[in-house]
Amino acid sequence: MKKLIPILFVFHSLISQNFFKPAPLRDDTLAKAGNKIITTRDFIQRYELTVWLGKEKKTQVDKNKLEFLYSMIAEKLLALEALELGLDKEPEIEKAIKQTEKLLILDELYKLEIKNKVEVTEKEILEALPKFNTEVEVHYIIAKNKREADSIWSLLKKGIEFDSLMVELGQSENKEKLRWGDIYEPIEKVIYDYLSVGEVYQPILVDSLWYIIKLANKFSKFGLSPDEIESAKSQVRKIIQLRKEREKLIEFSQKFGEGKILKVDAQLLKLLFTEINKIVEKKKLIRRAENVAVYPIAILRDDFLEIKKNLAEHLDDHFLKADSFKRTLDYVIDQLSLKGFVLRSENQSVAGTLNSLLKTIINEEFLAFEGYRRGLDKSPEVLKDMEMWKDAYLAYALKRKLLDSLNLGKKITAEELLRGYFPADQIWEIKIQEILVDDLSFADSLLKLIEQGYDMGELARRFSKREWARENGGIIGYVLSNQLGEIGQIAGTLEPGQVYGPIYTDEGYSIFKLLDKRKPKDTLYVANYDTFNIALNKLIASLANKYGVEVKYEMLKLVEVTYINTIVVRFLGFGNRILAVPLLERNVDWLRFLKNRKLPLP
Repeated sequence: MKKLIPILFVFHSLISQNFFKPAPLRDDTLAKAGNKIITTRDFIQRYELTVWLGKEKKTQVDKNKLEFLYSMIAEKLLALEALELGLDKEPEIEKAIKQTEKLLILDELYKLEIKNKVEVTEKEILEALPKFNTEVEVHYIIAKNKREADSIWSLLKKGIEFDSLMVELGQSENKEKLRWGDIYEPIEKVIYDYLSVGEVYQPILVDSLWYIIKLANKFSKFGLSPDEIESAKSQVRKIIQLRKEREKLIEFSQKFGEGKILKVDAQLLKLLFTEINKIVEKKKLIRRAENVAVYPIAILRDDFLEIKKNLAEHLDDHFLKADSFKRTLDYVIDQLSLKGFVLRSENQSVAGTLNSLLKTIINEEFLAFEGYRRGLDKSPEVLKDMEMWKDAYLAYALKRKLLDSLNLGKKITAEELLRGYFPADQIWEIKIQEILVDDLSFADSLLKLIEQGYDMGELARRFSKREWARENGGIIGYVLSNQLGEIGQIAGTLEPGQVYGPIYTDEGYSIFKLLDKRKPKDTLYVANYDTFNIALNKLIASLANKYGVEVKYEMLKLVEVTYINTIVVRFLGFGNRILAVPLLERNVDWLRFLKNRKLPLP
């Protein structure tokens, strides 16, 4: 299965200035949009951490940089106007801004109390390096309880051959090749410190299961080059760092939790559980009737909106009550939706999953309150990140307002539309198959299933949130490519059968396959004259005239960038994560509508 461009998923906890190889990041002013400034640092970090169609083509790097900068300017202009219109006070935008700020504050608190208090020594790295460079093959037998584990151990001590017993117990597939850092630490210590090849270790309790382990083989790497040694040392450092952070987190959590009291409204909890359980049971019935796998079951955003509708009279009631804060049922439902409510197997219950998620939410609320108490919302790092995210949310709010206000009365033929504005070679009638979900990691998991050969239509029917296309296996079309925004723009460049994604849209994360494309026929489609794209670009141009735009082109030419398309997920403290930067929509055609065009076209 092919993709048009390679997209690299990168996961890291902090955005490092040296993560990519370009020149050192500077705070020189690269462009201005009204009173908003885009620095070289802003541009490079956003460019490197965003998927951009054509970024991998080295011959068009100058064009890509200029288009990207103009798109950043467009976002700033829209944000300025949205702020003037008071759109930052709209409930959904206010929620998004506050939620992002909370996550960034939690990250600052994590750095102060945990990450910055951990030190990894060179001695620790050198001691762990030989283990890291040794891959092990492990065979293991799992027992459900201690009695069963002791019985198996007794048979082994009597001379029963380990691998034969694995076959007899139906566990012959329990064989893995692992390396130091990938293994649960108590088991890892046994494998690397106590066992020789061929030896078996007594039962070990891990969570609720017992493991009996045999070290089947070892494979050590020798003769590494200096670069390979440094790379291995870097990976070892990260592993030790994360393990020490976990220990520090446990210590901090125990101390921080002392004396904290919170009450959960039992009646609201019962109502919430009942609504979630009804949805889960309904999904089970439907899947059994369709004779498809029941699990995993995900409560999607639309499901939570339905829950809100059913519990409308209780949404403003306080679900969580602590001395320092109170949280409404509406807020808690939003948090559950953001966290993701998923039952992965029949071993997971609705009650247990809800209880676990509520514990996480409650812990975060106490931690966030502490962060605000310390004034971490005013820290330079949080303020800088929030400026970027707030502008993205405000730009989205104004675009949504524009879409709602469009007059769709005046129409022309597709031929006139193509002649009048859009280059004819960029417009196609396309037919795609799409899966749309709320969570990036879930989208990535679905993409892997598609690449492994799973039926995309079946996955769309089970998981896509676009209800009107779900019953048809996610198939959309034929429609003009410009109707589907960036999805349509990208789909027009694909060949039938190619899959692309995940791509971020206003509705969620989309994975799509181009099924077919053809040139539009006049008789098949009547398009609106004042399409959203035209109206949007006219608006941006008017805002450029209103607020003023400045660009330092010579400085932009000197900015060094890479050619790798990346979606970077930023791991935050206390188990949260967000995209490293907001994804940026390509908005450059507003330049065509400028009254006094002093800005060159890309």
